[in-house]
Amino acid sequence: MSFHFVVTIILFLRRGAKVIISSRDFPNELLDNLKEYKATVIYASPIHYHVLSSLNLSAEILSHLRLAVSTAVKLAPDIADIFYRKFGLELAEAYGIIEVGLPLINLSGGSKRGSVGKVLPGYSLKILDKDEKGVGKILVKGAGVFDAYFWPWRKREDVLAQGWFDTGDLGRLDKEGFLYIVGREKNVINFSGMKVFPFEVESILNRHPLVKESYLYGLAHPEYGQVPVAKVVLQAGKNKETSLKILRRFCYERLAAYKVPKEFEFVDKLPKTASGKIKYIKD
Repeated sequence: MSFHFVVTIILFLRRGAKVIISSRDFPNELLDNLKEYKATVIYASPIHYHVLSSLNLSAEILSHLRLAVSTAVKLAPDIADIFYRKFGLELAEAYGIIEVGLPLINLSGGSKRGSVGKVLPGYSLKILDKDEKGVGKILVKGAGVFDAYFWPWRKREDVLAQGWFDTGDLGRLDKEGFLYIVGREKNVINFSGMKVFPFEVESILNRHPLVKESYLYGLAHPEYGQVPVAKVVLQAGKNKETSLKILRRFCYERLAAYKVPKEFEFVDKLPKTASGKIKYIKD
């Protein structure tokens, strides 16, 4: 378990809640715990919700839940839709940052699907250096901001700009104040002066039944600056040569031409952190 989530658990315990940790033999242990304890809130990543949606389960097993929170990585629209249609429960996508805590959670009940919600009490948020579409850097401040970095040691005051923490994420606010995450600032691919956001391309690739998971990154190029390259994990037993043609056509039908990966790399697995996030690849 990532150490920062332990802080969340301590806060729950201080309020008298019972916390059930289902860390092994997924999904069997989770399903057993749901049946035994009738939990009311669940925290999980999109991949966990995707797996639950694919199992032959009755909606009754989750009927006692009042809140299902999706964390760790961006929630793909397809996963949210399939989960809702199967269990009748809208996933609440949350935006958490180690240095800041949990400043946003989408409790709109589905009317703002794709958003991470409005900023919570005690926090403030602003978008800096916005482009013509309103996309810019996400800055947050509030009572939950960290005191210091342990190693190398840096105090909060040395990191923040007038109390604002630069998340490194890019996003936009709609007219009602709901935040939509577009991607990571360092992950944006600059292809011949045009911005390619990896999540947008990955969400398209991951819709295809041939694909288990994917990751888009920018590869340095002498003429174009960077070109988008996709690492793809295929479902078991799928032919790579045939899959390449199908996936390339699939992308061209759904994306602007400059966003379509110029190369596809088929791999057995993607490099991930201990918390399950895909590691950023430097070109």
